[in-house]
Parts: sequence; C-alpha cells; structure tokens
Amino acid sequence: MSSLSEYVRKWAKIIRRHPRTLLEWFDDAGAIKFGDSYIIIKVDGFATSRALYPWCSFRDFGFRSVSAAVSDVVAKGCRPYIYAVSIGVKPDHVSFVDDVMKGVEEAVNLYGGYIENVDTNVGLDDWIDVFIIGECVYRPIPRASKPLDKILIPRKIGLSTIAYIEYSKGRYPAFEEVRNFACRPVVNTNIVSVLERCRQGITGSIDVSDTLAEALQQLHDVSGNGVYIYENPLKILHPLAVEYSRSSNIDSIVMALASNEEYTPLLVVNLSYEDVIVQELREVGLEPIAIGFVTILEDVLWGGRPVPKITWDYVTGSVTARL
Repeated sequence: MSSLSEYVRKWAKIIRRHPRTLLEWFDDAGAIKFGDSYIIIKVDGFATSRALYPWCSFRDFGFRSVSAAVSDVVAKGCRPYIYAVSIGVKPDHVSFVDDVMKGVEEAVNLYGGYIENVDTNVGLDDWIDVFIIGECVYRPIPRASKPLDKILIPRKIGLSTIAYIEYSKGRYPAFEEVRNFACRPVVNTNIVSVLERCRQGITGSIDVSDTLAEALQQLHDVSGNGVYIYENPLKILHPLAVEYSRSSNIDSIVMALASNEEYTPLLVVNLSYEDVIVQELREVGLEPIAIGFVTILEDVLWGGRPVPKITWDYVTGSVTARL
C-alpha cells in the first residue's frame, strides 16, 4: 500500500500549476506572481478525531485551525488577507458549527483579514478546511538552504511535546500553560515585518508544524545540504519542557525534536545577516536562538548524533520515530 506522501508526490507531478508559480509543490503554501504583486494561497485541514485534544473545545478547534494555516503564510513572509472555511460535522454535532465558527472568527479578528466564504457539510467525522489568500511585499520565502547559512528559531519550543506525551498516556497536562498552548496556539505575526525588512538576508523558512525533526529533514531534502545543530537543547526548550524532560527522564534532544504544532518558522539566514535578524526579532518581543548551520555534508546531526526521523503520521494521528 502506498503512503499518503507517495500519493501527494504522484499528483504533484501530474497537476497543472500556474506558469508564474513561485514555490515548489511541497512548500508550506503556494504562491504566484500576479501582475506586479505576490499572492500566497494556503489550504489546511483537520479532523477532530486526529487534531482535537480532549481538554480542548470545538471553539478552540476553530481557532487553532486558523492559526495553523496562518502560520504557514507567515513562514513565507506574507500576511493573511481573505479567508474561506469549510466545516463538516457528524449528524448529531450540527450545533457545534456555531462553536467552530466563533473560534474561527476570533482567530481572524486576531490575525487580520476577512472571512468571505463559508461552507458546511455532514459526515462521519467533524472537520474543518481553512483557505487563505495572503499578500506578500516581497517574493515569498521558499524552503531552501545554502552551506554556511545559520539556522534560527524565533522562540523556545517544547510545550507541544508535553501535551502530546501526556495525551498519549491518557492524561491531561498538569500545567495550564501547556493546555492553553495545545488548544489555542497563537502565531506571532510580528515576525512578518522582520522578514520584510531583512528579506535579502533570508535564504529559507519552514514552519514547525509537524515536528522539529521533520522540519530539519525537509530542509536537507530540498537542497541536499546537511544540517548541524550545535545548541544545547536545554537552551531551546521552554522552561516547562526542561522541567518535564528532567522529571520524566526524557532525552532533552528528543524533547526538542518531537516538538510539533509549534507554529513558528525555522529561519535559514545568511551568516552576515545573523546579528541583524536576531536583533530585529528581539525588538518585536521574541527570543531568537541560533541553533545550527547548514553544511556541505549529507547528514542531519545534533552535536554529532544523527537526528532520528521523528515524524507526524497522518494516518494514525501519532508521532513516530526511527533512526
């Protein structure tokens, strides 16, 4: 049986794409040049059976789904503008459409833009698809890297790992901050202004929405360049994730690599622009960390150790790991 990704790759080679397309089919979003403007197009979908923690509400589900789509737009250096949503529910969940739409509206009010179309349906699961048309001042940032580029992450991560591990053990996270993050992750759209000002110094960007390990591997896959992470994982992890790693006896590197649905970009920047971009990110309230660099080798390493392939399995709705 073919994997889901194999079907996607098959159709990516067949479908007709716009002659002025700007991003590869596997990127976080699609984009075209329209006249003198750059336009980004994003679609993202979720089912509650795979993407709603039991401590979260249907209202949270709507909010979080918009955040996920917005995060991919932001990672390309663009701003969301027009939204459309398609909501499906089970026959006995029709009243939940109201809750989902309230969450969607709250997110759109936060991130800016307009909801121009809504579709509803009934089926065997509850789900949502979010569509965004966004505006870009400059050419959207691709998934790309060059040897000696530095790799930055705009803030500390790891709350998502706590949420997932606790859920997998049949528990609710003890920390309210973790529960809130899992239900209503907020995308820092101030990053876009930094990406605009520093566009010439940015080689690539990829959203950390599946796992950090997968994002690093995908950076390698698109260019063939290696990745070397040198930073102490304890400096990358949120303080609660550091404590959880220690108390649960979980390798801190694994704790960081398994971070998923963080909805923040991993930035690949020109070495000569590193200090400027770090300072710009700090000025908009972020805590950027230089975590590694791009190499001419073919390996993805953390301090000399091969990075395990910790990926999100869409079929089972679980995180899997293998060397």
